Amino acid sequence: MFFAKLGMHILEAMFFVGLIGSSVVVFISFIEDGKELFGEDEPILPRAETKP
Repeated sequence: MFFAKLGMHILEAMFFVGLIGSSVVVFISFIEDGKELFGEDEPILPRAETKP
């Protein structure tokens, strides 16, 4: 019974660590997407023309 409770507490801790890690990833993605959406537009460079 002791090992079952110990295992449950370890899994519980791993779950919350994973939840926090996932939240950090979502937050960083949200910030990066906001920069992409509202940031400055990159200048469009003309294509190099190739002559046959």
